[in-house]
Amino acid sequence: MSRTVSKWLYLFVPLVLYGVGIYCALRYGTDWTEKQTWAVILTGVVLIWYTWETMLLRQIAFVQRELQLRPFIVFRREANQYLAENIGNAAALNISFENITFEAPGTKLEILFPRALPLLKPGASLEVPIEVQINGQISDPTFAAHLDPTYAVEDVEVRIHFSNLEGKSYSLLEVVSP
Repeated sequence: MSRTVSKWLYLFVPLVLYGVGIYCALRYGTDWTEKQTWAVILTGVVLIWYTWETMLLRQIAFVQRELQLRPFIVFRREANQYLAENIGNAAALNISFENITFEAPGTKLEILFPRALPLLKPGASLEVPIEVQINGQISDPTFAAHLDPTYAVEDVEVRIHFSNLEGKSYSLLEVVSP
């Protein structure tokens, strides 16, 4: 059904039902008190329906506003550096990444994200500083290659935390897969 037809249908059907109800109340009511009572009841039903529709419109407007203010951060590797890119519609504040740990017998590899990114504007990207530790000792950052789908040997979960301009917090889980 086209949009204009449904728009008119949503107006026409309740209007016809209300008109038929009022006509029946005035035509078949025995005295004026009964007729007025039915008219008030039908008006109340229409008012309740109108209030319900207005509430739904308010909820839709709230969701649209949230989507306009929502940043969305993507973590990726490009040219030997790791980037955080904001593909959302608003700036992201205080972007932080959870540290990643790989454990094998006798070896513990940690990929650390030592500092948060304070601000990332929409459409912009920033380099994410990475530090690698093997058994607690700082090592070469090339061991962070597990974060590149080309070199990953298992699924790696990258957890990202940030907030929007109003201070609402968001958390994302991105999976780097081989």
